[in-house]
Amino acid sequence: MKFLDFLNQRQNIEKTRNFNVFQNYTLDSLNEVFEPSKLFFHKKRHAPIRISVVGTNGKGSTSHYLACLASKLGKTVGLYTSPHLLSPLERFQIVKDGIPYLPHPIEVESCFQNEFLPNLSHFDSLSYFEFLTVFAYHFFQNQNVDFEIWEAGLGGRLDATKLVDADYVVLTKIGLDHSEILGKTKETICKEKLGIIGDHTKALFALQEEVDSLPEPFQNYPKKNIVPLHVIPSSPKESYLEANFLYAKKVLCLLFPDQKSNLELVQFQDIPKPKGRMEVLANDPLIVFDPSHNPDAVQRTTLEFAKTHPKFHALVASLPDKDLAGITNALLESEAQLETLTFWEGSGFGRFPEPKTPLSPRVLRARTESELVPLFRGRTPVLVLGSFRLYGIVANLIQNTIKM
Repeated sequence: MKFLDFLNQRQNIEKTRNFNVFQNYTLDSLNEVFEPSKLFFHKKRHAPIRISVVGTNGKGSTSHYLACLASKLGKTVGLYTSPHLLSPLERFQIVKDGIPYLPHPIEVESCFQNEFLPNLSHFDSLSYFEFLTVFAYHFFQNQNVDFEIWEAGLGGRLDATKLVDADYVVLTKIGLDHSEILGKTKETICKEKLGIIGDHTKALFALQEEVDSLPEPFQNYPKKNIVPLHVIPSSPKESYLEANFLYAKKVLCLLFPDQKSNLELVQFQDIPKPKGRMEVLANDPLIVFDPSHNPDAVQRTTLEFAKTHPKFHALVASLPDKDLAGITNALLESEAQLETLTFWEGSGFGRFPEPKTPLSPRVLRARTESELVPLFRGRTPVLVLGSFRLYGIVANLIQNTIKM
């Protein structure tokens, strides 16, 4: 049995979207798997500093910048994120001197064969995400990392990453997403996210705008009298990536004041963008991908792109359980600059409502890859967003279109 074979046999809720499994979900059974690992590694060596990142928007990029900045201090950092774009190995990268590296397949396989295969039945009940979380915990320890950055999945209170017992929790922006699981309001969603705070958590970091707009969750978050809240002023930057970079830098400056001067020397341009975030996939025409997948994120991304591109095409996809009507309305904020709006509605993706605006005649719907080819043969920039799953489709199509 190989690592990827076992992984792909796990129940993958990211693909099935069967969120009903969370109705009676607890972390008890997963903790039985985690606990022996913790005891073994705590006896073996000093534990690394662990940071959990929770929120709705900006989790991935904030996690990326926390890892890259920490590595600029001469530390080896383990970075756990989800979902992936092309390979599940993207989910547990090793970061050195500001650069994330995919784990070497031989090292991944060695870890699986030596530490998992002998007791494979012990892990057989775990889901795709649960198993990857446990595996990354082992893998990072084997790599002797100094820091670990853990991006949470859907929530916090019942997220598998809660069991890493993070020393610090960083909260990003809260939006309405996965409301059927996490709650119908931003306040209830925020409470669920803050449930990741555990017995070992020493501090919580949050943006000023979140504390101001959602005061109630911060008045009653778990262990308030034990875990101090550090409120960080928001950085009004046109680029959400730069804003998240600055947020990560401020968090680390507070955590490690003796390293503040070194951190301040690192500029936004010194760190590579996280893959898949405002990533340029082609230059002629300009094709940019971003995984914004809820109304707040879609609106911010399109408005940001519109500031530097007076006319552009938008290619948008969404999974069926997302707020498709809200995403459609968010796109209308930039309708004056949209040459066309193409909804990708291929197999497994949702069907968007018809915009009831002057944009309607410029709306196209595509269900086959051949229908997208004209977008990539023109001169007008294309902004692609709405789903991580669209990345591979577009990347492959661009490569084939260029060759044609």
